[in-house]
Amino acid sequence: MKRRTFIHTLAASTYGLKAIDAKEVPIASKAKNVIYICLDGGMSHIDTFDPKDDKDVMGNTTKISTNVSGIELGNRLPKLANIVDKMSIIRSTTSKTGAHEQAQYLNRTSYRQIGSIVHPSLGSWVAHIQDRERDIPDYVLISGSSAHPNSGFLPKVKSPLPIVDPQGGLKNSKVDSKLEERMRILRELNSSLKAPLASEYNQFYDNTVRFLKSKDLELFDLTKESSDIRAKYGDTRLGQGCLLAKRLIKGDIKFIEINNGGWDTHVDNFTKLDNKLKEVDDALSALVLDLDSEGLLDSTLIALVTEFGRTPNINVNEGRDHHPQCYSTVLIGAGVKGGYIAGETNKTASKVTKDPYTISDINATIAHLLGIQTEEDRLSPSGRPFKVANKGDVIKDILG
Repeated sequence: MKRRTFIHTLAASTYGLKAIDAKEVPIASKAKNVIYICLDGGMSHIDTFDPKDDKDVMGNTTKISTNVSGIELGNRLPKLANIVDKMSIIRSTTSKTGAHEQAQYLNRTSYRQIGSIVHPSLGSWVAHIQDRERDIPDYVLISGSSAHPNSGFLPKVKSPLPIVDPQGGLKNSKVDSKLEERMRILRELNSSLKAPLASEYNQFYDNTVRFLKSKDLELFDLTKESSDIRAKYGDTRLGQGCLLAKRLIKGDIKFIEINNGGWDTHVDNFTKLDNKLKEVDDALSALVLDLDSEGLLDSTLIALVTEFGRTPNINVNEGRDHHPQCYSTVLIGAGVKGGYIAGETNKTASKVTKDPYTISDINATIAHLLGIQTEEDRLSPSGRPFKVANKGDVIKDILG
């Protein structure tokens, strides 16, 4: 990304004009911050958070005990098995969407993807509704893709600040004499215009440069962490993304989204999961334990979501295919019960048998815990009413 583009993006992400009145009376909140981890491709629920007894269904995955009596996980998650007492595992997540792009869109927006409108991502809703004037953005996207809905119909300034590679931090963020001279010329140009927006943009660019000179910039620099800490999270995009998220929580960033691909296991499901689940096991366990030891878990809500589950039937390529009928979601930390299972599936994990929940319900629960009114209609620029999590209901059973 060129420096000029970087400066413009950062300014837009951090200091936007409010096209819609974002302020509202907040409700009581349990969570101050959210880390929203999206496993794109579709994680197998059967091999992770909803293992079964049927060997034909399980393949070479076996069940292991956890630190909560009666709750078992797949054997590739030994570290997470030791912190189940901090988790609410929703085994009855269900969807009608079995295609990747549409499922990714649904996860982030709670709405079905259509051609006539782009809905805001949950993080953009949060940054918009809980608008704060700060020298640091309130929504950061780690390892995102070009297909991300970003701010949708909300002001573009509520799009996330993108971090392509967590180990790379903020590229082109150095403030030098050339940049300051360009900012001076821009300020003079804007000052010659009498439009109110011109003076406001002057302030936004000034604030951006001030951020680039501030100590907050160090939050994005993983070289500040010891090699032992970085190794604990795992030398992977997900691991280093979770480590970066922990650092950003210390900077009180409201919403951090981490994207991680590679979960579409139509072929060699079990071989691929040997690697992918180790990434999750290392990264998520380290994140939870570090936040807990530093007194931040009680105010931080972690969500682990995926597009859909995988089929109980193992195909001829030793893979599992798409299965939106049921899958697992995990919530950890602020405001949710620990050591809790919500919902049930049948003996083969092929369908929900008790308390079905959708991603809209998950997102409504997250928004609720942040103190956001989930039943309130908010108008798009065209005057159409939308809710933060569509028709989602708060999952009251998991609230702690």
